[in-house]
This record gives sequence, structure tokens and C-alpha cells, in this order.
Amino acid sequence: PEATGHLRAKAQEILAAREAAGTGAKPGETQQAAAKAETAEERLQNALVKGRSEGVEADVMECYGKYGSAVNVIEGPLMAGMEKVGELFGSGKMFLPQVVKSAKIMKEAVAVLEPYMKSSGEQDSGRPVIVNATVKGDVHDIGKNITGIVLSCNGFNVIDLGVMVEKERILDEAVKNNAVIIGASGLITPSLFQMEGLCREMTRRHMDTPLFTGGATTS
Repeated sequence: PEATGHLRAKAQEILAAREAAGTGAKPGETQQAAAKAETAEERLQNALVKGRSEGVEADVMECYGKYGSAVNVIEGPLMAGMEKVGELFGSGKMFLPQVVKSAKIMKEAVAVLEPYMKSSGEQDSGRPVIVNATVKGDVHDIGKNITGIVLSCNGFNVIDLGVMVEKERILDEAVKNNAVIIGASGLITPSLFQMEGLCREMTRRHMDTPLFTGGATTS
């Protein structure tokens, strides 16, 4: 990941230098001028697409002042930025390491808003619980993490069990926390068999909690 980051940074340097050469400006001046001309929403979208954290906190807070609530900022400009990331990834113009960086920036932006979500009365108690996990044998969690962010912004208390989680633990935690939905994620093909095992274990336990599956292996 570090090497990928260095390569992306170097590529951005080269592009900025070419852009500056075409305008007669010094490298970096063109980008700075463009950033000043953009709205906070546009800067956030660019930060997500380019995987840059500079200025994100200030732009998030500017949007918070404009939109009036943390949820509105997440569902508005931040989700719009992630939709753009999805479009670029789907068309082959972005690759997995870049999407990972975008997800990291999204997580940082949401972290800025978390204190305001809690202070506005959006507490965990009383919210329906969803237990979310990447199944045993799989370490991929980008989609799970983004899904968790979206669900938490839409009234759910998301309990994220992480990656490589055994089916027994997923179901035990669901029972323990009175989950209304169980989320199981996986990218690689063997994860589909783990999900099938999870279904069988639910049947054995006579559990009828809705099971929400996702990831490349399911599609």
C-alpha cells in the first residue's frame, strides 16, 4: 500500500507539472487556484476520488454548517463522492488500491462528524442493531465498511466484527445483541461456501433473522 501511495503521488506530481507548463504557472499553483474556485462539496468529492486528506476536515465542517446535520453531510456530498468513485472503478478508470484510499478518506470524514451525530441525539440505544462481518477465510472489507457507514447514517447501530469471522461467532453476537439483520460479506469465491455454511447454521439454530449478504462473490 505504501509503494502504491508513492507511485500515485508521483503521478499526480507529473500531471500537475504538465498542467502548470501549459499555463505558465508554477507546479502546484494551478491546483491551488482550482481548489479555491471549488465549493466545499466539490473539494470533498475530489478528495475522495484522489485519496487526499488535506483540507478534508475543514471542508466537512463547512458542509456541516451549510447542511445543518452530520447525516445530511454524509448522505449528501460524501456519498456523492463515493458514488463517483464507484463509477470510475466500474469503468476501469480507478483500481482497487485507489478505492482503498478513497474508503480511508471517507472513514476520516465520517470520524470528523461522529461527535456531532452523538450530540444531536443519534445515540446507539434504541437503534436497531445489525451485526456485520467478513466471513472466515476472507480479509476484504472495503464494501463492508462503506455499507456500515451508510447503515449507521440511516438509523442502525452497526456492530462490526471485522474480517475472518467464524459463522458461530457471527450468530452468537447476533443473538447477544438482538440483531435485526445479520450482514455477511466476502470477495473471494470460497466466501460463498462460508455464507452457505452460515445459512445452514442458522437453520440448525432455528434462526429467522434476515441475512444480508454482499461482495463480489455474491454477484
